Amino acid sequence: MMMLATPGVAVDVYLKSYQASYALYRGDLNVAKSQISLDKSDHYWRWSQSSKPIGIYSLFSDNNLYAETDLLLVDNQYKIYKILLKDEGDKSRYEKARFNWNNQQIDIEYKDKKHIEIIRGSIYDSLSIHLLTAQMLKHNLQESVFDFYRRGRLVKSHLKRSGKSKLEINKKLVNVFVFEQSSVGSSSKIKFYYDPDRPLLPIKIERTKPGKKSTTMLLQSVKWK
Repeated sequence: MMMLATPGVAVDVYLKSYQASYALYRGDLNVAKSQISLDKSDHYWRWSQSSKPIGIYSLFSDNNLYAETDLLLVDNQYKIYKILLKDEGDKSRYEKARFNWNNQQIDIEYKDKKHIEIIRGSIYDSLSIHLLTAQMLKHNLQESVFDFYRRGRLVKSHLKRSGKSKLEINKKLVNVFVFEQSSVGSSSKIKFYYDPDRPLLPIKIERTKPGKKSTTMLLQSVKWK
């Protein structure tokens, strides 16, 4: 078993801009539409994700979730520079984290409170984890242990390749690799499905939690730039 536990991996994954649209399901019901994009801006790369309820669900929720993660190239490694999360329908759901790699600390604003987290190793979040999976595929790594940024805190997380599968996307079967993530202090499990030829683009993301309906994002279309 090979483990990835170093502060980063030398840059050998080619980043390419894209904009992808997804259908978001809760259980079997399509409740929202989502977008994930990766773009180059000045000296950094930005991953962003948005989600908005559709149909009858838009009558009961005005949540417009938005998240972005900026990556900088530092010492030949892509590292998180800034994380921003907000919700136009709920102003209390504002969150910002700025990473200072020289001082090895993160300045965090979460739920109107500010605090500092110390950087002790590699860190990924819900968007930059797609870079980690691409690196694992590139180096044929089976498992990775790292710090995961979630809700203003760093938690120890574990990502493993759990096999291969086939998905039907727009009436076309796609061969995919499956990754499964678990984190300390959370009963949720997250599965990521990737086309090995496009490892930075998640084809499907599935979150499961005991006693709860699963939440699934399924790719509908993508535009490469």
